[in-house]
Amino acid sequence: MKKEIIGQLKEISSEEQEILNSGKPVLSFYSAVLPDGENGQPALVQATSAISILKHARFVEFPSHTHNCLEMIYIVSGSSRHTINGNIRLTLETGDLLFLQQGTSHSTAAAGYDDIAVHFLVMPEFLRFPYDMLIEDTVLRRFLNATIQGVPGDEAYLHFHLKDMLEAQNLLENMICILLGQKRNSQRILRLTMAALLLELTNRTYNITRGTPSAYEQSLVLDALSYIENHYRTASLEDFCRQVGQPSYYISRLMKKYSPYTFNRYVQKRRMVQAIYLLTETSMPIEDIIVQVGYENSSHFHRLFKKEFGQSPKAYRTSYLEKL
Repeated sequence: MKKEIIGQLKEISSEEQEILNSGKPVLSFYSAVLPDGENGQPALVQATSAISILKHARFVEFPSHTHNCLEMIYIVSGSSRHTINGNIRLTLETGDLLFLQQGTSHSTAAAGYDDIAVHFLVMPEFLRFPYDMLIEDTVLRRFLNATIQGVPGDEAYLHFHLKDMLEAQNLLENMICILLGQKRNSQRILRLTMAALLLELTNRTYNITRGTPSAYEQSLVLDALSYIENHYRTASLEDFCRQVGQPSYYISRLMKKYSPYTFNRYVQKRRMVQAIYLLTETSMPIEDIIVQVGYENSSHFHRLFKKEFGQSPKAYRTSYLEKL
């Protein structure tokens, strides 16, 4: 994040000053607060536009509340402490992005001066647009589908770690710039940028922490997916298990339980993603690409590629170039 943007966000806003001076409950400053018939917690109504952006007000605690829209919280600097559904405690660090399912109970500890967070409130109707472009069955796609349908999903939240995802950070920065200075066609820009962000995130599922695994299991799954990302050419389940000192049946069970694909399927998909990049962004010969992404058997690669994309690598490259 650019220093000038962080500097603007760190300035004490008139809203923060008013909250500090008023002595009123902090939630009274946000939308209409409606009583929740089941547990007495306030329910903040969703934004009137497809996507709304606001800076998190610092210095005051946000008591438990719910939203009937998707809420995304991005930590620009510092950290932020959250409690979800009364018993799940998370500390978000700089570069973290939290997705909260609508209806999820959520409270936030008072933030300090350097703790800058930005909230995105997204109406479920908008999500149909990017959802239709997410073809693969990923954790994020299922999460969005539950939001669109308005039914409780398997996960109350998704926690993305964006430290090494510069593309996602840049897209979030572009949306935050709209918060700092209203521009013409801002809603149109927001919609397109948000759709691009969701597409980017769904391709990087190894950076997601889901709302169900134990801390240790969660760490092992993330380590496995990070290992695949960094060593996809030579990655193997046996090698990873040797590194973490766990049997292969245990890691296989965790992958099946907490992710949409098996270990070997993730390796294959990561290799195919790299093959697509080399096919479309370079002029490297196809036989060299096959070796580059980790396959020794050319015919095996061609079979896998055609099964994945419905055409040969040569046809895929030709079709892509014709669209330019």
